[in-house]
Amino acid sequence: MSENELSLRTDSAFEIQTADLSTDLPSLDDAKELPIDLCGNYWTPKHVGEFKKMFFVDIKPQKVLSATNPDELIDLECATFLEKLGNGTVQTVTNGSRRLVGILEQYIANGSLKSGTALKITYMGKRDNKTNRYQSDNWSVRPLRINLSVVG
Repeated sequence: MSENELSLRTDSAFEIQTADLSTDLPSLDDAKELPIDLCGNYWTPKHVGEFKKMFFVDIKPQKVLSATNPDELIDLECATFLEKLGNGTVQTVTNGSRRLVGILEQYIANGSLKSGTALKITYMGKRDNKTNRYQSDNWSVRPLRINLSVVG
């Protein structure tokens, strides 16, 4: 690879260009902004029935503030998605609900859920735990069939 060539790296479900930082950097004057915002938006639904249609990316630990000790950072397994907004931009969306992550993990394990799968995720409200000590979020997760044919 020459000094001025850019390489491609796969990062989750989309490819991001990278430059070799040990050589002369290429100009960014004519660089095109991709229609994706890498700043993750943590989705905390407020109303029963609230839903999002998104593409599943992966599940991985993320550093978040502890619910019991706000001065402590903990690793929380979070599901990451890509959501296409009405203006055409794409944003990352994360959610660390133990119940939602658990549902997704079982389908990853059996091979039914892969990065790039389109899903409709609906918040179904709170549900009592078996111990009745607290309530957990309840979810509906439905795969979506998308039309990939070109209209023209």
